[in-house]
Amino acid sequence: MAADKPRPADRKVVAAHEIVEIVGELDAAAITSILATGATREDVMEAYAWISADDALHRELHQAPHGTVAAVCEILEAETVPPNDAEL
Repeated sequence: MAADKPRPADRKVVAAHEIVEIVGELDAAAITSILATGATREDVMEAYAWISADDALHRELHQAPHGTVAAVCEILEAETVPPNDAEL
């Protein structure tokens, strides 16, 4: 096995305080859900970049997130309420 490619067991799962540092305050259930994915700090950072990006960036990248990053995106998107919907 190549030394430069980490095995899944070598992945350091993100800590709750790191999630808050990256995305800001979240509901405890959302943090628990993100922790349950086994995401790394890098996975959370990538997912947050995806949900924070404008549509032009998504089209430019031509590749949707997958795996753990996609799972974290779904959790973060569920926690994001558009400003117009928050007033309803």
